[in-house]
Amino acid sequence: MVDKRRAICLIVLTVLLAGVLAGCGAASVRELAPSEAGSGAAKDTSLDQSNAAGSPGSGSSSEEPAVDQMIIWNAEISLTVKDTQQVMDQVQAMARQLGGYTLSSESWLTDDQLNARLTIRVPADKFEDAMAQLRELGIKVNRESATSEDVTDDYVDLESRLRALEAKETQLLKFLDQAEDTEAVLAVYEQLSATQTEIEQTKGRMAYLEKLSAMATITAELLPEQAEPPVVEEGWKPLTTLRNAARTLVSTLKGLGSVVIWLVIYVLPVLLLVSVPVVLVVWIIRRLRRRSPKA
Repeated sequence: MVDKRRAICLIVLTVLLAGVLAGCGAASVRELAPSEAGSGAAKDTSLDQSNAAGSPGSGSSSEEPAVDQMIIWNAEISLTVKDTQQVMDQVQAMARQLGGYTLSSESWLTDDQLNARLTIRVPADKFEDAMAQLRELGIKVNRESATSEDVTDDYVDLESRLRALEAKETQLLKFLDQAEDTEAVLAVYEQLSATQTEIEQTKGRMAYLEKLSAMATITAELLPEQAEPPVVEEGWKPLTTLRNAARTLVSTLKGLGSVVIWLVIYVLPVLLLVSVPVVLVVWIIRRLRRRSPKA
């Protein structure tokens, strides 16, 4: 029982030692990031050192290619355009022509005018070309911004980690083949399973960075041109206005004529009928007053 435990402990220590040595060898490759990489001779020397520090089973030395600079580009641009729908179609066609695609698009109405926002993705090496073409599609550039993120170091770190994990996986597979008892097999298999999980996660992260850096993301906002008010308002019809004015004049004259007719035919006779007795009474009273002093 003691021999089995010693064997398991020896296997675990050997695996850990192999992982540490592989990590040290991969750390020398990390220094080859594009921002810090030296000449080709220095690159070959560090790679030879990493191979020498690796596990005993990795006798062959393979020269690792240098990683190109990986930059994630994001940009936003706001344009004033004459025809929003036409420019939307042109932006999507431009993205396809450059080898990209439309990620999302939306449009809405404001004061019966069409507004739009599109997000496109184009190859990173066509980023400047895409921005130049977008500027030409608008009457005016209202706002423009661009940001970049250099993920080269992160990618190099992931590569180093992947090599270390793969070296550890190789060593564990050898130990698994050499294990003779169940306890040793279970101990090695547990570490092998965890190592393989880390390998897949590292590969997934590397693929994600590759995808982001390979394509630039551009968000374009399209705003319609505000039309100047015309000298003659749209929909103004002089003949209709003249006809309405004449109709109103005729209606007014008809009203005045009706008033005159009512005054002559109805009001005046009524006033005469009412005023004649009143005038007659007043006249009689005044005559009586004139005669009273003489009496």
